[in-house]
Amino acid sequence: MKKLFVALVLSLSAQVAWAFTMATGPSDGTYFQVAQDIKNLATRDGVDVQVTPTKGSIENIQLLATGKVDLAIVQLDALRFASDVLKEYKKLDLFDSIKIVLNLYPEEIHVLTNKKDIQTFYHLEGKRVSVGTEGGGSALSAAVLFSVYDINATISFERFEEAVRKVDEGALDAVIFVGGAPVPFIDKLAGKLHLVRLPANPALEQIYLRARLTKAQYNWTLADTETYAVPASILAVDRRDENYAAQMQQLVLSVLNGREYLEKNGHAKWKSSILQTYFPNRGYEPTNQLIQLFNVLDKQGYKIVKR
Repeated sequence: MKKLFVALVLSLSAQVAWAFTMATGPSDGTYFQVAQDIKNLATRDGVDVQVTPTKGSIENIQLLATGKVDLAIVQLDALRFASDVLKEYKKLDLFDSIKIVLNLYPEEIHVLTNKKDIQTFYHLEGKRVSVGTEGGGSALSAAVLFSVYDINATISFERFEEAVRKVDEGALDAVIFVGGAPVPFIDKLAGKLHLVRLPANPALEQIYLRARLTKAQYNWTLADTETYAVPASILAVDRRDENYAAQMQQLVLSVLNGREYLEKNGHAKWKSSILQTYFPNRGYEPTNQLIQLFNVLDKQGYKIVKR
């Protein structure tokens, strides 16, 4: 790989270092581990990232919108949901102020049960299903699924561990969790639960990506299970302070340049990352510019490095 020293639209050699705070998810979940990988990588390039555990996407959006954190890892369907709600009730469009800094990876929807008669999502009709904590990303995705598949179920809100216990005790029939596979605490469920298939549905494919949960991710599964996935992304407020934007570019560049390192040493989800994709209209302009430049040079065998 040939190295190329370039002057970006905003200089990567900002004089004052910016300490970013990043909202993630539960400390034993994928978001938190991925953020720790980013923190470790960015530190080597002089970018300070402080990782904050949270309940998940909805809380992360609230923290970001109120200025309590600089960055947040969020499911994109959660951002769309929160934006629609605020636009309707408070005449505030989050998409005007919150932008996508970097796409990370698709997050798979896990539907789990110990009931042999529940093999597809349609079998959840009339069942008792936990969808995670109220206001969390899993609960949001579950609401979309029940609506699109037109399934009536008894919904409850519990932390994943409590929901699994209730399924084991017979108090619940299934649990839904959205997270980048392999999710460590789901990987530990060998022999206790099985995965439920999500049938193909054109309406869902306007929001989500078709995906599979395989034995490579969970070696206890008997066969691949069809499901859907939603992109997880790093979001930030659309702030154009030159130093802030330059540090944000450096953070993104650290991740782009460190992709091979992350795939080898970080969370397994890095192996299915979508780091070089960007949204022309919804992306943060300074990092969109960097990603576009990185993609062009990467195809020609060049690497951008900080002088």
